[in-house]
Amino acid sequence: MLTLTGVDVHYGRVQALFGVSLTVQAGEIVTLIGCNGAGKTTLLRTISGLLSPSAGEVRFEGERIDGLRADRVVRRGIAHCPEGRRIFGQLTVRENLEMGAYVERRRDRVQARLERVYGLFPRLAEREGQPGGTLSGGEQQMLAIGRALMGGPRLLLLDEPSLGIAPILVQEIFAEIRRVNAELGTTILLVEQNAHLALGLAARGYVLETGRVVLEDECRCLREDPQVREAYLG
Repeated sequence: MLTLTGVDVHYGRVQALFGVSLTVQAGEIVTLIGCNGAGKTTLLRTISGLLSPSAGEVRFEGERIDGLRADRVVRRGIAHCPEGRRIFGQLTVRENLEMGAYVERRRDRVQARLERVYGLFPRLAEREGQPGGTLSGGEQQMLAIGRALMGGPRLLLLDEPSLGIAPILVQEIFAEIRRVNAELGTTILLVEQNAHLALGLAARGYVLETGRVVLEDECRCLREDPQVREAYLG
């Protein structure tokens, strides 16, 4: 479904990604782990069209998408749930969700997706008329994921969904991420600093260090890799 080949990314004169190559098959959950500053968020922003690579290719379902505007990437079927949630604090829960469906013109489809999101996250249904900024951190993360799903993506990019959230809610959110993959068939590329959670959820993983992929394997193998255990699992 998704292929990156030899991707370089620069911020001005500073290079952030160096020849990154990876693949995500349809229906998979694939994780990308690494320390702060490794380039994980940069990679997701490149896939979603917020950044343009200075070299290499990004292909989605066989077609090149590097260089496309971010809104056109969304229309192709990719949704990006960013680090820090980035919800609209003054808008209600429902209004935030409807913003995620801006590419869909048919109201019946928007309503069907809204009901699906409420089914995944009943707390959002309970708080439908509440301003997003008044939700707890975990509820805001549910809202951010729900908003991304409102676009009907085939590929969901998730950036640090556990960041700043109480442990009990983190477990709930990761259970719902698994449901999104299993029940909706949504392919997921997950960036997550909590390597225990990420490697327990995904089937395959990549380790990114200083902008380079240094390891890739099935997650069960990465969990046993001495380098991964020492650096990320404690």
